[in-house]
Amino acid sequence: MNKKIFTISIISLILISSSGQSVLGYGGPPEQSSSNNYTVDIITDNTSYALGESVVFSGSVNKYDEDRNLRITIFGTGNSLIVSQKTPVNMDGTFLHEVNLNEKFSDGKFTVKAQYGNSKATIAIIAFEVISSNVVSQDNKIPSWIKNNAGWWADGQIDDNSFVEGIQFLIKEGFMQIPITEQGSASQDNKIPSWIKNNAGWWADGQIDDNSFVEGIQFLIKEGFMKLSK
Repeated sequence: MNKKIFTISIISLILISSSGQSVLGYGGPPEQSSSNNYTVDIITDNTSYALGESVVFSGSVNKYDEDRNLRITIFGTGNSLIVSQKTPVNMDGTFLHEVNLNEKFSDGKFTVKAQYGNSKATIAIIAFEVISSNVVSQDNKIPSWIKNNAGWWADGQIDDNSFVEGIQFLIKEGFMQIPITEQGSASQDNKIPSWIKNNAGWWADGQIDDNSFVEGIQFLIKEGFMKLSK
């Protein structure tokens, strides 16, 4: 009877020993696979900006963890560090972060890296570009406050000369970008066509887009109603 008990005890020890060797063979618990990592999806509100503007980052993480921080880091030319900031993540996994393009930035392309936590995290990489304000954009986007002048002119609150002088100033200071246009000449008796004034009023009211308004300004230049200094 004692022999049977002794034999069973030896078998039990062998099984326990084998099981222990199997666990220790992993060197600890296995690492999470990439599918279980904390990942980040991030986008910018635009692809290019001017100095002084702000880049708005938004996105989400695949799993919310109150103990983790989201860090957004921006690198310039030569992978030089420009700015690195933490931003809170909402409980639903979304986030919103804004970075002002101040004196630390200059013209060129910038790389953005976003990481949620320090361990088992995948880094998301995107990019944006900073362009000088004197570069003419293809869509001739004009600041909305300039519409006030156009609206007053269309309503007869300011005369033609005042409107033309205002546009000349805005072009000279770079607030309004006009494609290269051949300048013509006009006699003092020539009046600005009424359709140009209609265009200005419609533009001020948002009925036509910036490009249509710029085409009217180009007409004024081409016909000599407006002179641009070189």
